[in-house]
Amino acid sequence: MKKIRISLFILGTLGGFLTESSAQTSKHKSAVLTRGFYISSIFDDRVSPDSARALLFSSNKGPITRQITLESASVKGIAKILTDSSSRNTTLMPLSVRIKECNIKESLSGTDRVNGEVNLVLAFDLEKESGTAHLTQYKSTARYIRSLTNLGIVEPTIQRLIGNSLTFINDWLNKQANSNPILAKGVDLTFSDYIEQHEDTVYYHPERPLIWGDFREKRSYSKFSASVFPSFGYDQRMKVENGKIKVELAVKVYVVKSASWVGPGAPGNYNLRHEQKHFDLVKIIAERFKKKLLTEKLSPENYQGIINFEYLEFYREMNKIQQQYDEQTSHGTNVTMQEFWNRKIEEELKQLESKS
Repeated sequence: MKKIRISLFILGTLGGFLTESSAQTSKHKSAVLTRGFYISSIFDDRVSPDSARALLFSSNKGPITRQITLESASVKGIAKILTDSSSRNTTLMPLSVRIKECNIKESLSGTDRVNGEVNLVLAFDLEKESGTAHLTQYKSTARYIRSLTNLGIVEPTIQRLIGNSLTFINDWLNKQANSNPILAKGVDLTFSDYIEQHEDTVYYHPERPLIWGDFREKRSYSKFSASVFPSFGYDQRMKVENGKIKVELAVKVYVVKSASWVGPGAPGNYNLRHEQKHFDLVKIIAERFKKKLLTEKLSPENYQGIINFEYLEFYREMNKIQQQYDEQTSHGTNVTMQEFWNRKIEEELKQLESKS
């Protein structure tokens, strides 16, 4: 794959169907585009990247086909067209262009008239720190009419198609700027707490503590009098507004009733409070998770990876602190340590409520 690296501020052209006479007066006109970007690279992805094309000519034996080198169809020629009337500004959005197709087809009409067709396909990509992101593809066709003895219309037709591709990508960027996540300039992160209660799930709410009726699993034997397995997760919603990615995490701290159980001799406020503190600890971990994310520098390229990473980190922390709680309280049988943890957990919950 042949590559040319260039830098420029894009200026566009407009064009249409050409005849031989109009080609003589046609000029490459430029107009400043409203979307700020520059072309940082050009890649030639064509199977046959050479600029030789089979064109019709007149000869003593009648019409013949010859391989003619067309500068405008070469990667250097296309790069030159893109750089005409342009200036370098690398503070703008860097785009790369991949040449997928630039073909010419000609057919004879009558004895000396040639109908020509130019097909151009260019792919536009955005170059980002995390890699290259494909934006869109320009695919267009232009037709011309010429005589067997005059090639003057062919190169201008190619040039006008390439110019039109710049107008196309400019318009595309203008339309997509505020709604396409690939083009987003930043990330806004917000949180909400999922508190709607379900038949088999208790979602954490300060006014909805655990009750023994939430412990629904049936067990014939266990060395513990009761057990609960709280956890946390989140639902993620994303949208793009005004060029920024708006991410909302609906954080869920929950207990599954069908996975929680209690033995026949366990019911009592003391034991229930021990299980509630397991639930409270997960709420604390979930709040720490949210607080940590708010300190991160999130970008459109990295925000998803950071959210996933921090979630796994705090999930591990949740399991670690739950184990520590049970070990130090001897699963609630050590009354002194149980009271210590009760106070510790309640104090941190109060701090969380005062900051919310």
